[in-house]
Amino acid sequence: MKAENSANLTWKEFQDPFERAFTVEVPEGWVVKGGLFRLGYSDARPMIDIQSPDGKTDVRIGDVAIPSYVVPNQSHSREGEVYDLGQQAQMIVAKYRPGQDYARLYALARFTSVCKSLSPQAADPGNLVNDYILQEVAPIQSSAGQVSYSCDSGPNGRIAYAYAKTALFQGFWQVTALGSFLAPTNQADTARAILRHATQSFRILPAWKQYQASMEAQGLQYQRARQQQRMQQLSQQIQAFESQMSAMRSQVSAFQRRQSAQADQVTSWGKTLTGLTPTTDPLNGATRDVWTGPNSGYWIDGQGNVANSNLSPGAGWRPLQAQ
Repeated sequence: MKAENSANLTWKEFQDPFERAFTVEVPEGWVVKGGLFRLGYSDARPMIDIQSPDGKTDVRIGDVAIPSYVVPNQSHSREGEVYDLGQQAQMIVAKYRPGQDYARLYALARFTSVCKSLSPQAADPGNLVNDYILQEVAPIQSSAGQVSYSCDSGPNGRIAYAYAKTALFQGFWQVTALGSFLAPTNQADTARAILRHATQSFRILPAWKQYQASMEAQGLQYQRARQQQRMQQLSQQIQAFESQMSAMRSQVSAFQRRQSAQADQVTSWGKTLTGLTPTTDPLNGATRDVWTGPNSGYWIDGQGNVANSNLSPGAGWRPLQAQ
């Protein structure tokens, strides 16, 4: 199948390799990574990274680092605070951001580390990103927006683009569609065509919908037991699931390290936005971003594993200093 003439691409089907959750059409010959990353019973995050053969153009749908958000309330009033639902989901407390504001914040968080300068420019009329995941529950309000920047200038000049759609529900909000790309100026039309085509061809598979419904039911059972402090009644089930989630989070961390490191100059809201906490290892001065957790301390062992705990997990672990 041919794309727009400007892209001059042929397409092949890519299927989520982790849970067989979705299919999407991607360009033949391009490097494709990602899938459906599960961080909880109700916390499943799709992300596809599509890179040109020469490595200069990167198109992204979704982002595994983006959580759901809880609207501040009396119990959780500080933006950036973790709203911990255990193995059901990890959420961040934040005021609702319209799509345009979120697109700008996301662009700064994603591109500041790779662009020496970002100069706003007019985005093309019309959205490049299709609503690739339909919402089964109507939101109270939703909005979409897009931003485009000139990344550096001269022969190394590139275009940095981000689109976001946010939706507010009762007490929480989500980024329901997210698309972005970084491309040399002369490849920007190709990146636009890929982003549009990929989100238009994105399909959630029926079998996975049934699987997710069962996961939601288990999540509710888990949460009731957790709130009633009857965890021992589900101990074997929870231990098995926690083991799965630990493996997936390690996979997510490795995937992110391969993609890009966050820049030091990214704003604190950018870190809140992505659910990451910057840390420094006092032993060697190395810096690293870790998943923001509900506890106050971060610890690392000799193998590079990171734990979020108020107390030392045991021998061989040393504390990381949160920045």
